[in-house]
Amino acid sequence: MAQLPVSEKMRPALALLVKHHFWLLAAVVPLMLVPLLFIAKGRFESQITAVRNQIKGYIQSLETIRKITQHPNDAWSSDIDTSTMRVKRETFAEWRRFWEAQKPFRTWPESLGPDFVKAAEALKPDGNLSRKLLERYHNTVRTLVRELPERMGVAESMVDANPGGQTRPLAPRPVQQPDFMPPGSMPSDGQLQASPYFFTWNQENQRLIYTSFDWEKAPTTTRVVLAQEELRVYGLFCDSISRVNKSGSGPHNVPILSVDELLVGYPAAEENPGGSFGGRITRPATVSTGGPEGMMGGMMGGMMGGQMGGMPTDMMAAGQPGGAALPAMRPPNPQFMGNAAGGQPAGMSGMSGMGGGPPGEGEGAAAVVSPDDMLRNWAYVDFTGRPLDATQLAAAADAQMVHLVPFVMRLVIDQRQIDNLLVDLAMTPLPVDVRQVRINAAASGPASGAMMSQAPSGPASAIGRLYDVTLELRGTVGLATPPNEKAVGLTPGQANEAASEDAGEKPAAAPAKAALLGRPNRRRTSS
Repeated sequence: MAQLPVSEKMRPALALLVKHHFWLLAAVVPLMLVPLLFIAKGRFESQITAVRNQIKGYIQSLETIRKITQHPNDAWSSDIDTSTMRVKRETFAEWRRFWEAQKPFRTWPESLGPDFVKAAEALKPDGNLSRKLLERYHNTVRTLVRELPERMGVAESMVDANPGGQTRPLAPRPVQQPDFMPPGSMPSDGQLQASPYFFTWNQENQRLIYTSFDWEKAPTTTRVVLAQEELRVYGLFCDSISRVNKSGSGPHNVPILSVDELLVGYPAAEENPGGSFGGRITRPATVSTGGPEGMMGGMMGGMMGGQMGGMPTDMMAAGQPGGAALPAMRPPNPQFMGNAAGGQPAGMSGMSGMGGGPPGEGEGAAAVVSPDDMLRNWAYVDFTGRPLDATQLAAAADAQMVHLVPFVMRLVIDQRQIDNLLVDLAMTPLPVDVRQVRINAAASGPASGAMMSQAPSGPASAIGRLYDVTLELRGTVGLATPPNEKAVGLTPGQANEAASEDAGEKPAAAPAKAALLGRPNRRRTSS
């Protein structure tokens, strides 16, 4: 082994180090190991604290789960399935009660014959009536329509009889206005035409309704069902107006002096429901300032009767960059297209997309092919008032249980009797939801041919009716649909099965009024 040379001077020191090395190491080693020990201990403590906190977190999570009474296990899943099935059964039971509650309303006229009534009452949603019964309804429906004025308590002016005994829709006649009389004065007996009726129903409106039921060919089963539904709703409003006017003893004090417009279904549906797309604010007509351009603008404004100058500013902005969305285009409906009674119904010509052409033309017709499907176009609306075409109606979840039929009424009424009319509508056998109440508003809609005056005049003022106003009501009528177990997630017959698993569970308290099927308890008012 090689040896390192050591200096003579270092030999004594080295000998001393070898002799006392133990004591020297005993003093040096602790000075080196103690700091290292403290450093290692701190690191271990931090790791232990982190792991301890992690374990505590897991324990707390387990405690939270342990406190849950029903864990998501097999028993919990079974309870959820049981509760879900109970809700489905309760929903279907409420739907069935709603359907049965309207059974007295779904009657068929006895004039159609007992065999027709029996077949119609037993008709399934996908069933069909025989050809003989369809032809019988075709021959009877006009008479059924002509019964509406009598139910309201006004003179019928739907048809004229010609020498051959046939009937045809009445042509418009000019309204004879009496001479102006000071408010509060009464005309003489010679100035008032003798009539057993105290109020009137606009002849054009009667003609429009009659024309929509004057069909060239025998109808399909779908048209018969929808037409009879429409007649029932018309009868509902005629009866309500008649009840309100029972308190009157003559034209001077009858609550409703005239019914200017009454429409349900397709012609009552609004392209712009409730002004949701604008149309409530109008811009004054442009006034000519001289010069060729100003003169031309004034002439155009006069020729258009103020329609161009009075175009709603929010409607003018619609469709422009940053403007509101445009209203829906009215799709075609065979009931209000050309027919044997004189073509398109009066008051509906010139309306965009009103279905003046044959099926398959124009916007809105591409998605609907079947004429029976087209009969459902805009016959109903959703809960926001938006009209539904046949495709949207089939896909709407709300429409599975209830069909909302839109309606519009515009009449001249003693303003002190408005509440009585609204109360009577609220007490009808069907849920009538009045969504718009407008007083002395400009007429609008497919059947309104002219703007209403801002205050009653003419006959109303002439016979001293100082409190008359023009009232417009818009809303919906809720019609129950046939209960369908599949629509609520039940198999046929499952709604009537006894559920033993429900016995141990306390059923939820039934609401005082079903949110979907009950009578609406709100009324929106817009001016």
